[in-house]
Amino acid sequence: MTSVQPESTAARLHGTVLLVGPGWLGQVTAERLAALGATVATLQRSATTSTNSDVVALTGNIADAARGPERLAALQAVVRSALPAPVDHLVVCIAPSRASGDDYGVYPAAAAGAAALAQALEIKSVLYVSSTGVYDRHDGGVVTEQSAIEPRDARVQALYDAEQRISAVAMDLEATVRIVRAAGLYGPQRDPAARLADPAFAAGDVWCNFSWRDDVVSAIVHLLQHERAPGVRVFNCADGTPLRSSVIAATLTGRPINAPVERAALDGAALDGAAPVRSGRSNQRINVDALLATGWRPVAPTVFDGLRLLGHLVPFASAAE
Repeated sequence: MTSVQPESTAARLHGTVLLVGPGWLGQVTAERLAALGATVATLQRSATTSTNSDVVALTGNIADAARGPERLAALQAVVRSALPAPVDHLVVCIAPSRASGDDYGVYPAAAAGAAALAQALEIKSVLYVSSTGVYDRHDGGVVTEQSAIEPRDARVQALYDAEQRISAVAMDLEATVRIVRAAGLYGPQRDPAARLADPAFAAGDVWCNFSWRDDVVSAIVHLLQHERAPGVRVFNCADGTPLRSSVIAATLTGRPINAPVERAALDGAALDGAAPVRSGRSNQRINVDALLATGWRPVAPTVFDGLRLLGHLVPFASAAE
């Protein structure tokens, strides 16, 4: 079961859309945009045939657009073959591919290419899907779009650099640029139930944030429809209900979990107050008030609601601290 609204109940979206990165998130987004009336083409590195007759699948590496005029011209020709009319919206849903051996550098490389292509085609509406991992908070604090970003590792630096390159489009073209920072994506084909019930998940008792995949799709569509003012707008996208890992695990397993004790048992650490957070694991509470203020609402307002949508019999949490 998904949260994508029926076409008849949603506002139409006219014009043309080029979506870069039709993967697990991007393909569903492309199909949704096509269902709303847009002319949609997708662009990805490897040749593929679209499973939806309303979406044209194109082959090309978006990063090439920033690698010289000849490569940019070649990529423009690929896009123009499917979208001869002006491109109204550019949507970028890039993620590293294990099969292609990607590292985090794929983020800024793709963003630079997207910015170059947007400038060449004079696309005035750009939406880039980023990650709340860019905040990289480990103190359990509340994070808003105005929270400071201080990159301390390669992944966070790459996420930050990508956002900066996309943001440049707003200045160069007086375009509308929306950056959607999604948290903890899960949904159909990505069922997190087993991982969330594992005692290892509760270790450290950190704050966790989640996004039901189709809620992110609906946020993308909603922002394309309603956010048109020139300039850069950043939106956190999550279910809006941060939960402690111990509460999630206890709810799913039906037993209380002593996170510090279980953490010590897992890695042999000495108990000294709260258990330490594993390296690279965030501990933050994502605030989504800015996105809610636009009129968007999630279908899965907690991770438990999403698990129920996936078919799990999940009890209601007794304490969502």
